[in-house]
Amino acid sequence: LPFTQIGGRGVLNGRAPGSIMGSKKKDEEQLNRSLCQAGAKVFYWEDQHAWSLGKVLADDGKLFTVEGEGYSATKKEDLATSKVGEDKIWPIREDVLDEDCHDLLDLTVLHDATIQRCLYIRYMKDIVYTNIGAIVVALNPWNFKIPWYMDDYMPRYLTEGEYIKDNKPHSWAQAHNTYGELKRDRENQCILISGESGAGKTEAAKIVMKYLGAISCLQGTEAEKEAAKKVAFNINQASPILEGFGNAKTVRNDNSSRFGKFMKVQFSDAGFLVGAFTVKYLLEKSRIVTASINERVYHAFYLLVKGSDAQKYKLGAPDTYHVNAGKCIDIPGVDDGDDYRICCEAMTNCGFTDEQKNGVWKSVAGITHLLQVGFEKIDADSCKVDPKTAGLVGVASEIWETDAGVLLEELVTTTMDMGARGGLIVKKLTTTKAADGRDALVKALYDQLFGWETETINKLTDTGGGSNWIGLLDIFGFEDFEYNSFEQICINLANETLQNHYNTFIFTKD
Repeated sequence: LPFTQIGGRGVLNGRAPGSIMGSKKKDEEQLNRSLCQAGAKVFYWEDQHAWSLGKVLADDGKLFTVEGEGYSATKKEDLATSKVGEDKIWPIREDVLDEDCHDLLDLTVLHDATIQRCLYIRYMKDIVYTNIGAIVVALNPWNFKIPWYMDDYMPRYLTEGEYIKDNKPHSWAQAHNTYGELKRDRENQCILISGESGAGKTEAAKIVMKYLGAISCLQGTEAEKEAAKKVAFNINQASPILEGFGNAKTVRNDNSSRFGKFMKVQFSDAGFLVGAFTVKYLLEKSRIVTASINERVYHAFYLLVKGSDAQKYKLGAPDTYHVNAGKCIDIPGVDDGDDYRICCEAMTNCGFTDEQKNGVWKSVAGITHLLQVGFEKIDADSCKVDPKTAGLVGVASEIWETDAGVLLEELVTTTMDMGARGGLIVKKLTTTKAADGRDALVKALYDQLFGWETETINKLTDTGGGSNWIGLLDIFGFEDFEYNSFEQICINLANETLQNHYNTFIFTKD
């Protein structure tokens, strides 16, 4: 089950067996083995099923033979009989096997296996939020209709005091407590959101942002409340733009953020929401030009080729362009054409002029056309644009309002500055280098476009005021593919570093 960690500190991960409390001492190992004799019920680690329930059949002094007994948090298939070492087995206390705690630190037995079991028990009851001290773990329910997580339950949280005490764990509670600390301490706060791809980080960020907007409007004059609501509306309108140009479908997530986002949500002395400033990090540039099988490039390309203005930008059937690189043009239940309309409306609400909106989509259209341009070898050191696709250079140039001849020349040559003595030297490119140069051009253009969109949104939402702010970090998800690009390794490193930060503060310093 994918999960999100929401909070300033701490981490839980289920990828490595063993106790989250650190390495076991020798006497604890002996105790483990003495309670895991033949016939005993145990948790054991199964690579495809994580911590599962089983019965010990035999112990040869080195390995335990364990027969699975059905429970698995990851698969429905029956569990096989396995041989496991003492680091992958844990005795069961049947009196607390189905223990259900709002805070995992209250578990009678604190171990990866019991934590996973508690999360499983709660998840099957449609309780997807669980605290770990200062953190809330949010398991993606893939369901927006759970009654106690609907917006009409929000007032129950809003009417509590400085801290949530009477209501269940929730992203709302995390936002509520952080806001209370902001007002009490008059110090900037931060909410970190991390997790694997598909865990629900982006949705969690939206939930937190919506709650912060609501709680800041509880008191004050009607004019102050309306002003705060207007700011919250403007911030929320940025989502279709940032998601459209920074999110894409992966094999694990139909709406995966392929960039990092840090938002400073600004509040006045009285606690009213007055603005927000967004910083974007590490847009995954390789996804601009291609995608793996069953994945898509950025949503923006599909919005345009399926949108109502596709013909305006000289675009035809989607399957003829790079948007079909992953053989996955459509996402079930998603209407890209309608999302184009929604994105254009959001641009208008965020202050984009008609000329600017047109410029945005012209940039995307030009990229779409140019990526269809191929190259033909002349000799070992040079190439030319493939005559079959040469016309697309003119189409891209017309859309971008640039000189077609200059663009055609730049695609197959590179110019080197040799300094005052050597001057400029024009060198022809091989087909491989020409393709790399074409891709580098569109990557740079798209990345700059996304940065400009973020800055334009900030002009609307960043008032420059506010005495304090709550930082909201929504980082791209950890993913492990059969082949991982350098950018994916950077993304994973960022996630591991953040998780280490959690561990340091929750399990070491605290």
